[in-house]
Order: sequence, then C-alpha cells, then structure tokens
Amino acid sequence: MQLIALGLTAWVAALVARRKLHREFPFFFAYLILSVIVPLIRLSVSGDYATFFMLFWTTEAFYAVLGLLALHEVFHEVFLPFYLLWWWFRLVFPAAVTLIVFVSIRNAILHPALQAPRILQIIFGSAKAVNYLEAVLFGLFFALVLLLGVRWKSHPFGIVEGFGLSALGALIAYGLRSEFGTKYDTLAKYAPPVAYIVGVLVWLDTFLRQPDPEVVHAWRDRVTPEQLLAEARGYIRILKRFFGTKP
Repeated sequence: MQLIALGLTAWVAALVARRKLHREFPFFFAYLILSVIVPLIRLSVSGDYATFFMLFWTTEAFYAVLGLLALHEVFHEVFLPFYLLWWWFRLVFPAAVTLIVFVSIRNAILHPALQAPRILQIIFGSAKAVNYLEAVLFGLFFALVLLLGVRWKSHPFGIVEGFGLSALGALIAYGLRSEFGTKYDTLAKYAPPVAYIVGVLVWLDTFLRQPDPEVVHAWRDRVTPEQLLAEARGYIRILKRFFGTKP
C-alpha cells in the first residue's frame, strides 16, 4: 500500500511540475516531494526498529509542518478578497491553528497514550491537530461553495479535498484507538493508508484535468470589496434569522 501511494504521489508531483503549478503552490509541491522521498528512506531502515521509530516520528513532524503551510497557501489563494477587505482576516488561519494545536497537545498530555514518551505524545497531538484542521478547512471550503457559488472543481479545492479525505482516515484511526483500544485494530491500521490513497487519487483527478479559467480567480476578479462586504452582511443576516435572533 505504501508503494502504491508513493507511485501515485510521484505522478501527482510530476503533473504539478509539468503544469508549472509548483510556482503557485510551492508548499503543496514540497509536501508531495517529501511524500515520495520519506517512504523510501523509511523502507531503507525498516529492518532496524529503533532507527525506524525515530525516523518515522521525526518525519511525521515535517509532514505536519508542510501540511499546515500547504493548507495556508491554499486558504490565502481562495480567500484573498477577505485579506484585502479586513486586515484582521490574516490572523484567522494562524489563530485557528494555534487553538487546535493547543487543545490537541493538551489532551495528549493530560490523557497520554500508554508507554509513549512525552515528546512522542506532543508530536502525536500535533499530527492529530493538523488532521482536525484539514477536516475543518474542508468543511469551510464546502460552505464557501454553497454560500458564494464558487465552483468546486478547481486546484485549490481539489488540494483541500485530498487533504480532508486523508485526514478523515487518520481521525477514524485515532477515534477507534481511543474508544476501543485494539478491538478494531485492523480497521484502525488500514484506515489511514487507504484514506491517503483516496486523497491522492483526488489530487490526481484534480491535476489531470485541463485548467478551467472560470474558477477561483474568476470569482475573485469579479467581486469588489464593497460587493463582498454587502454579501457577507447578507449572509450574517441569514444566519441570525436561522438561529432565531433579530437581524
């Protein structure tokens, strides 16, 4: 399964480079390259348990950091009008990351995994936080599609969709381990790699398609800050009515 994922990821990386999209999404491209190199290094030391253990969790930390940076560049790409409209909007993503990471690491320390060293608990909590963030961002992008009518089939949305599906498998594994221990060991073991392969297939489908000019950039170009502010106020009024409060 790891070799299948590696081959598919290399294919996606080649497509991104061939379409010169690595200039637009440099951190996502770096994440893909890391996802090709790291499994090969891990396999080369798989016979030495201690070395493999240290290498695995060290590289997981790099995955977490690059995953966050890739998500941030996509978030900035899609929500650029909000960055231009409200100065404080640039604080939204780092604030969400800080909050989720803090809560996840705190829970990992207060409810540690058995026979796990403290540094491993922190790395595990951080990786879990990144998965939560990927899932939340996927939901946020889906809401954007419904509210603003942005087309879903675009590079930024495909990137987030792949991350979101991959995160779902990891979160399922975390949940099963936390609630049932080893009762569903097989499902917990295979959910993350299967979900990652599905996520990579989404990326492959995204970058195999010819670029569509009428996607995110078109939405950004046709909406002025004034129109965006008016639409945002309209959505706020709708939400207030939905929750039974006066507009």
